[in-house]
Amino acid sequence: MAIRTPPSWLQNGSHPAENDRLTTQALWATTGIIKSTSMAVSQNSPAGMSIIVASGWAAIVGTTQANMGTYVAYNDANNVISVNTADPTNPRIDIVCATVQDAYYTGSLNDVILQVVAGTPAGSPVAPALPANSIELARLAVGAGVTSITNANITDTRVLVTTNIPESGDISAVTAGTGLSGGGTSGAVTLSIDTAVTADLSTAQTLTNKTLTSPLINLGVNAQTGTTYTTVLADNGKLITQTNASAITTTIPLFSSVAYPVGAQLNFVQYGAGQVTIQGASGVTIVSTGATAATPKTRAQYSSATAICVSQDNWLVAGDIA
Repeated sequence: MAIRTPPSWLQNGSHPAENDRLTTQALWATTGIIKSTSMAVSQNSPAGMSIIVASGWAAIVGTTQANMGTYVAYNDANNVISVNTADPTNPRIDIVCATVQDAYYTGSLNDVILQVVAGTPAGSPVAPALPANSIELARLAVGAGVTSITNANITDTRVLVTTNIPESGDISAVTAGTGLSGGGTSGAVTLSIDTAVTADLSTAQTLTNKTLTSPLINLGVNAQTGTTYTTVLADNGKLITQTNASAITTTIPLFSSVAYPVGAQLNFVQYGAGQVTIQGASGVTIVSTGATAATPKTRAQYSSATAICVSQDNWLVAGDIA
């Protein structure tokens, strides 16, 4: 029929349960568990030929015929379910499921049951068909001649129900992007870094709320032996060794010539007898605690100093300076 009459919950009328289930299907669109912990399957304790189905909810779309709507089943406590004796020769695959029985459509019972449907033993076994009006919860690998089912033999096949209610503000899934693996749609979701992907360190990289274990940052070294030197952009973060018997003058250029970012660091060391003077090009301001604050000098051989860009064309020099 094109439209149901009367619709669910119309006052002063009688309504078939099917109409209510079709209303439920407007909320629970597919067969699935409601809440990630619902109806999880685990081994019994002590382990034997039985399993435990945990409490929880499931939405089960009727499949005996079209337009049955969605049944909501609730298991209020752990249930112990027996597993058939293992075949002595061949393994088999069983399925654990919750099944709705509705005599309005078929059979004589009106209830919901938890059951283990045994597969056919074979050298290469396959799982049996899922009964009508059912949700599959797990698969059991029943080995030949085994006398117990453990968690290692149980494969969780539950899926979360999907809803027709528009999502607003909640995360429905976490997807791993480039360089990541993992993700998921339920429970505790983990993302792992794919170590096969190497970051491009020639471009800016952003780490947010990450912990670096034993990070190692090695300084590049720029060895200079002349009596004059003008720094370049590649010197940012490097150690500039300056070796000469005579006095050395090092110049930091204007931003318009070399675009050092704020926070750039130039590290100098007087490696020879020649004292190093650090000065700025015309328009560059240097401050320091040196005797000549705008043009500080290293104090002695092996003295070091660091120039830090605090704003465009403004530098602070600190270290072993005279």
